[in-house]
Amino acid sequence: MQIKRWYRDLQYILWGGVGLLLPLTSFPLIAQRFNIHSVAPAAALPLVGLLLLWYLPYLISSVGYLPHQAIPLFVFATIAVLSSLLSFFIPFPPFRSPDIWSNIREGLLTLGIGGAFYMLTATWIQSSKRLEFVLRLLHLGGIIVIFWSFWQAFVWYTRQGYPTWMFVLQSHLTSNGRLFDQRVTGLAFEPSWLAHQLNLLYLPLWLAATLQRASVFRFRVLGLSLENLCLLGGGAVLFLSFSRVGWLAFLCTLAYLILRANLALIRWLQAQIQKRLRLSLARWMIKLAVPSGLALALVTAYASLFLGAGFVLSRLDPRMRDLFRFEFVRTEGWVGYANRLVFAERLVYWQTGYRIFADYPWLGVGLGNAGYFFPQKMVAFGWALTEVQDLMFRNSFIPNTKSLWVRLLTETGILGFVTFLTWLYVLWATARSLEHAPDPHQRTIGWATSLGLIALLVEGFSVDTFALPYFWTLFGLATASTSLPLSPIHAPAPLERKTPREA
Repeated sequence: MQIKRWYRDLQYILWGGVGLLLPLTSFPLIAQRFNIHSVAPAAALPLVGLLLLWYLPYLISSVGYLPHQAIPLFVFATIAVLSSLLSFFIPFPPFRSPDIWSNIREGLLTLGIGGAFYMLTATWIQSSKRLEFVLRLLHLGGIIVIFWSFWQAFVWYTRQGYPTWMFVLQSHLTSNGRLFDQRVTGLAFEPSWLAHQLNLLYLPLWLAATLQRASVFRFRVLGLSLENLCLLGGGAVLFLSFSRVGWLAFLCTLAYLILRANLALIRWLQAQIQKRLRLSLARWMIKLAVPSGLALALVTAYASLFLGAGFVLSRLDPRMRDLFRFEFVRTEGWVGYANRLVFAERLVYWQTGYRIFADYPWLGVGLGNAGYFFPQKMVAFGWALTEVQDLMFRNSFIPNTKSLWVRLLTETGILGFVTFLTWLYVLWATARSLEHAPDPHQRTIGWATSLGLIALLVEGFSVDTFALPYFWTLFGLATASTSLPLSPIHAPAPLERKTPREA
């Protein structure tokens, strides 16, 4: 009995470490030990403990099972392994002495880390009590991010610089990164990674909890729950990160929510109008005219929303001051226009990745190997960019495509790309079904997963690593929530069997 209690308590302690350490994206202890340049999540340390202590015995035992949502992911992992093994038969260009095995090992390791976060979250949460425990941990980790980011902003805007102890803390103790002028990084490697973790985990959970009026805390301030306050603070931190992709991803999640509300309003208006019309011809005309007119109004409203956001962005971020100067498209082309917006490098990386994919369309070139083909496939304009020149001639590490979607095409081919998208579609269907669950926390997870998937579509054009654990954790929550037993409060009442006389 004592051993079982100790075993259970140790699981909760390790999960506490996972939840509170998630904000640290590039922990120096892991990065230095495994010679990793950037992505080294600190939460991987207690995660390994959970793998050895709980998941492996669970998997071997008779109660262990594989969630059906994970099947496409395992197929994708198999394709990634096959693609990586077949890459030994590909003639690699002579660029920085190709060490194919080392790159494959690192690529499979990052995929394994992400998959481990997903599987552990999906299988360990087997009760509402565990779900609420994990949610509390995630919220507390997000609160740490908010307070540390606010402190960075306060110090910068009051001193126009940072004290030495903040540099030491950021670059040697909590991260391999650095502090940025006028941009907060939280505990992440760089501001865009801070925006990534907010958009793929914390903000979806806080926004969904606000929509569902659900909370795992009893704490209230003026009637606002802790999740409501975190949503306000997290939105402010996202703004202070000055991550353009992060802003766009969050704007798209808000647009999705507005679209859902507008579609519901259209259906309600259409039903109300049809109730008051008796003539069949008039009803038929209204049935066509109302959706068409409202759809046109919605398109106009969304276009105005995005144009207004672009105008504000062009005034706040010096990199975007030429956003509406379209004459550069005519004189310098689209890549030149993107260069004016300090965005050309990304387009060059994506174009280069697509050229590699065109040569190896089915299975790609294997995980981590796309960078070796950059000198051969680089578009001509790219060689004139300073960042590309540094990457090709001065840096020692292998280039990458800077996009998850391009990386999937380049390194796993169309087979891996389609399989990964299939997994995301299964998760989308799972999230939509959870939105109608009787339990408020399950509904919160369902809405959060839908918002996270929308954000991932955009964030996937900025981040290309599998090792950042945020969307893996969120999707694991969704997978676990589908198999949770309902709490007694929300479970349907048992049916009473009637006697023949009562019947």
